[in-house]
Amino acid sequence: MEQAARAAGAMIQVYMMDTGALCKGFYQKDGKEALPIITGVMSRGGAEAGKVMGQSLPEKSMNAVANSFRMMGGLMGGMMEVVASSDDTFHLKMTRCPYGLEGAGKELCEAMMSGDVNMLSGALGKPVDMNIVKSVAVGDKACEVIFTMK
Repeated sequence: MEQAARAAGAMIQVYMMDTGALCKGFYQKDGKEALPIITGVMSRGGAEAGKVMGQSLPEKSMNAVANSFRMMGGLMGGMMEVVASSDDTFHLKMTRCPYGLEGAGKELCEAMMSGDVNMLSGALGKPVDMNIVKSVAVGDKACEVIFTMK
């Protein structure tokens, strides 16, 4: 079972890197004109993932979301760390961008992360705010994001 979990984690990483490469290429080609499309696609995908995630949460709180991310972090080779969580806030740190956006810029990072905002909003059934504290897309050594229920 552990081997299957590692394989699933590796497949998720490949999928996320490929998604990032596609969006990064589109952004490099079309610039700011690509951002609404990237945001729309990522937002829709996040909302759908949120429906699935919401069904598995034992309660509708950021603590429950953080526990899901802790499990996912193990699947993703330990690159993801839950810094802190409470009923309404979740602080996440990643040693590298799961989308491979290193140096791609703040705009693309925010467009891609719209998927996470919509995933958490969908899972919790409430609007969520996102604050990107650090991002490797702008040259930081790690990514840090804080999600807060409105």
